[in-house]
This record gives sequence, structure tokens and C-alpha cells, in this order.
Amino acid sequence: MIRKLFIIANPKTGTQKLQDILRELIEVLEARDLEYAVFMTTKQQNAWKLTDKNLDESYSDLVIIGGDGTINEAINGMKFNIPISIIPNGTGNDFIKNINIGKSLDDYLDVIVNGKAMTIDLGICNGRKFINGVGVGFDGQITADMDSKKSILKGPAKYYYFVLRILATYKARRFKFTRDKSVREKDLILLCIANGTTFGGSFKLTPDAKINDTVLDVCEIGKISGLKRFANIHRLKEGSHHKLKEVKLHNAQRVTIEANPHLNAHIDGEYFGQPPFDIRVLPNALKVRVIE
Repeated sequence: MIRKLFIIANPKTGTQKLQDILRELIEVLEARDLEYAVFMTTKQQNAWKLTDKNLDESYSDLVIIGGDGTINEAINGMKFNIPISIIPNGTGNDFIKNINIGKSLDDYLDVIVNGKAMTIDLGICNGRKFINGVGVGFDGQITADMDSKKSILKGPAKYYYFVLRILATYKARRFKFTRDKSVREKDLILLCIANGTTFGGSFKLTPDAKINDTVLDVCEIGKISGLKRFANIHRLKEGSHHKLKEVKLHNAQRVTIEANPHLNAHIDGEYFGQPPFDIRVLPNALKVRVIE
């Protein structure tokens, strides 16, 4: 079968110029006589619509150029079980920290052409698939603030600004949720339900998560004083926050969260509104090309 690649690219993300990435990608594909078509996103959720409308059975691969949000939209528009390849060009690029695709554009291009297809799990929340995770509470509030408040900062600097802006003052909220068959009611700063390990570019909320173990990882962070939050933020980057008594890590195949208008959420780093949420694992749901 002749390979034909569906390339979807987000020009509004990343630090590397998209035109340079596309030029090198197209040179590699044409040198190997591989067919391709390029689709450019123009607005939010456009990757979802473009993929849903244009990705048909004639394509053998989906190539995504962008960040976690672009990946999320593209996989939600997929109707066919074909491998995806990723050229990370987003703000945090959290999902790729779970797979081996190298560290340079040359590596990413080689994976697209020669990489093996690895089967991984996905999650699904209220009918929307996710590749990395759903965060409710503190990290959801960050995405809500980033959407609603203006800032001259961009990229990781913008995210860290909003983290520090509410880190000391964000109050724990009441969560009513069920983890598999275990019913819980707790005051938490955040509840993260994850397929991957890392969020916000460097925070390892679920450090033991594996993307092919057929379960989701759950991180609960309870009431912590403002000063103690600052003193232990390094633990989130190290993935050692489980040593704090206020932190609990679990596995689950399903988590449901009851309605609460005081809670905000993100899905793969994009604002996702307020619960109720029904979150489940989708075992062996996606193929991703990685280094052989």
C-alpha cells in the first residue's frame, strides 16, 4: 500500500515557524515519493472539523503539527484507525513526554517515515476523547483565567504567570466524585484524571502513569496552606508530591464527578467548563508512531 499522509497544522502555536517545519517535512516526503495533503487550522476546534470532514480511507497516516490541544482536536475528528505522528510545536507539549520520538525536527521526521506504530490508551470525558488528561480545580482554573484574562506573555511564561497568580489564594473546593465503585466527598485543590504523566509543561502530577496499561491515573490534592504550596511546588516537578499527606494517587477505569459550578476543568490543556463529568479509559484506542 502506498502511504498517503494527512497533515494537519496549527499556525498559532509553537516557537518554531510552521513554514520551516512544513518545508522540511515536504522535502522528506517528496524525496520518498510519499503522497500527502496539508490542512491548516484557522480557529479553535478547527482541527476537529477539518479531520472529521477530510480524513477518509485513502489516507494511511495522520500527522499532527501543534500542541496538545491540536492533538486532542485531531484525534476527536478521526473516524479511521490509522497511526498518528506528532511534530510537537505547542506551549507545553506534555503528551510527547510519554513517548519516544526524539528531540529534534530531524528525529520527528524520521519517526513519521520509519517509526513503528505503538498502541496506546485514550480517555474519554462526556464523549470527548483525551490523550493526556483532565484536570479539575486549580489547573482547570488556570486555563479558565488564561482564556478570559489578557496577558502580554506567551508560551510557558504565560502559563507560569497564571500559576503563580493564584497559587497562594486558590481555595479548596468540595468535590463529590466516584472512583470506580468508591464514592468520595472531599475538599480538594485539584483532581487530575490522567492517561499521561505531565501537565503544564513540567508538573508531574501522575508520575507513574503509563499510556498503555488500560487504566487512568488519579491525583487528589487536598487542603494545603499557601506557604506550604510554594515550599513544595518543586515536588510537583520532581513527581515526589505523593510524599505529602494531603496528596493521594490512585488508578481507576472510571471517575464520575458531580455538578459543581465553582469548579473549572481543562482537557488536554484546553478549557472544558464545569462538571458533571463522566470519565473513562478507552483501552488500546490509538496507534502512535515512535522510534523503532
